[in-house]
Amino acid sequence: MSSYPIITKKSVKSNDKIKKIQKEAKKKYGKRKLFGYPKASIPKIIVESGYVDIVDKKVNTGVKINELNKLLLAIEENELTGMSGNGFPTYKKLKTAVESAAQNKVLIINGAECDPGLVHDAWLIRNRLKDIIFGSKLAAEMINASEVFLAAKLMKNESIEGINVKNLPNRYPIGAEKILIKEVLKLDMDKKDIPVKKGILVLNVQTIIMIAEIAKGEFLRGSRYITVADYTKGEAKVAKVIYDMKSKEVLEKVLGKQAGKVIYAGGGIMGAHQIKGDERITALTNFVGYADKVAYDNDSKCKKCGNCSRNCPMGIKVHKVVADYAKNISSNMQQYGVQNCINCGTCTYLCEAGKNTMEIVNMYSNK
Repeated sequence: MSSYPIITKKSVKSNDKIKKIQKEAKKKYGKRKLFGYPKASIPKIIVESGYVDIVDKKVNTGVKINELNKLLLAIEENELTGMSGNGFPTYKKLKTAVESAAQNKVLIINGAECDPGLVHDAWLIRNRLKDIIFGSKLAAEMINASEVFLAAKLMKNESIEGINVKNLPNRYPIGAEKILIKEVLKLDMDKKDIPVKKGILVLNVQTIIMIAEIAKGEFLRGSRYITVADYTKGEAKVAKVIYDMKSKEVLEKVLGKQAGKVIYAGGGIMGAHQIKGDERITALTNFVGYADKVAYDNDSKCKKCGNCSRNCPMGIKVHKVVADYAKNISSNMQQYGVQNCINCGTCTYLCEAGKNTMEIVNMYSNK
């Protein structure tokens, strides 16, 4: 199922409510210099207004896991995957870090939450910090990490109980793994490099919390926190859900029925899809939300604004790809860097011509 941005800069400007929210977000985060990429600034378009537990089920097995090898086994048995929405088994990532021959291993807790339509990671940092501390200690000890970082925005501390705090700039997509590593460690990694094999373990903040829950015997298998939002109003709540719940029912239970609006779901609003029928919550779901119908026209005439290439975090010459696409030229696209696309959707969000430029780049990225 293809994913695409469900907002654009143009749509934000035409909605007074979310335009005001984004303007206030710019003031809130301020301006920060970056070590390198990314370039784009796409502030939040929603405001979080509470938490809803629609699972309403607690787990307390009474079995606490004190041995790290048993904890790794329990993580595998509970089928815990990366809570950033990548679906990759957490135990495999941990095991690779354990087996890495790197001398100085590092654990980075990813709380960047750079997508402008998500709020649950920030909520978790505010409300589950004790479990973040506990879970990070377990993961760090398991892989024998020499340093631990919590990377997030608007953090005032320099350290929290042995965790180095990295206050991130409000740039997009700062949460992408290799971009985050560059910002936190000032380390460039090749596209072919696998960070965890080099002793750099990056885990989402929610994944860390769930490691803590498994160790305490409190983990509810197949559960996760997501953002439930109405992107036409700029309103959102954090919700705890169970996999296989119907996406539409979750949205209606949290925010009520909204006639005339389209329902989307996905990893974030910069990479989403319109739900079909009884689509269910999965390990890949970071949000469900109401939004206006989005439409792109890839045959529209390029405005030559340069926003796509100027703001691409991977340095892709998107405008040249788009120009060749318009001329039906498909050869030698790799000279423009299409193979480096990370599907962040920045170019599409900023396109003044209303093209889905990310889709155009993807036509050639694997050729």
